Amino acid sequence: VIMNRLKLGMPLQIDATVVYAWSLRGEKITRVLHSHLEIDSPYNTYKVSGLPPGPICIPSKESWLAALNPNETPYLFYVADKGGRHLFSRTYQEHLKAIRKVRNQTDSKSSNQPVDSE
Repeated sequence: VIMNRLKLGMPLQIDATVVYAWSLRGEKITRVLHSHLEIDSPYNTYKVSGLPPGPICIPSKESWLAALNPNETPYLFYVADKGGRHLFSRTYQEHLKAIRKVRNQTDSKSSNQPVDSE
């Protein structure tokens, strides 16, 4: 997803970078609200194009390998479900559907399948 968005010049819009930006100011947020997206920070990938200036955590070996050899996928969006798994989408409309699915989720037994594969 990230590599696809970078290739297309799309903003990354990664919530974790916003959480990190707020943590640098001593604020702990557990759910990103629209108001959080306004923070002025080079780590705010909603406002700043491209990659942030540095890592937001200590990357694992698996993360490095994935970044160096990314899987080719058609996906441009993802959202984490309540079980910590991700739903991937090709289009913004599919992404909105995935967000609704996560918000309405009653159990954490969702799969790691693309949203449109149902």
